[in-house]
Amino acid sequence: MTYIIKIQEKSTKAKSIINLLKALKDDCDFIEIREDISEKTGLNLNKELDLRYKSFQEDDNGKEWEKLKSELM
Repeated sequence: MTYIIKIQEKSTKAKSIINLLKALKDDCDFIEIREDISEKTGLNLNKELDLRYKSFQEDDNGKEWEKLKSELM
């Protein structure tokens, strides 16, 4: 499962969380950090989510939503 978390460096707590994630990234190969995902960098979060949802819908090997939802709860 992939999570997208947006943290803006506007507070000391936010900076601490970002630094923690960066430190964890060095030890955990399953963590990927992309900074500045925005229209300025050519990556639009809404477009990215739309592409992922479309890919999900077209995946014949994927699970039905209701089954997946029940497994997550």
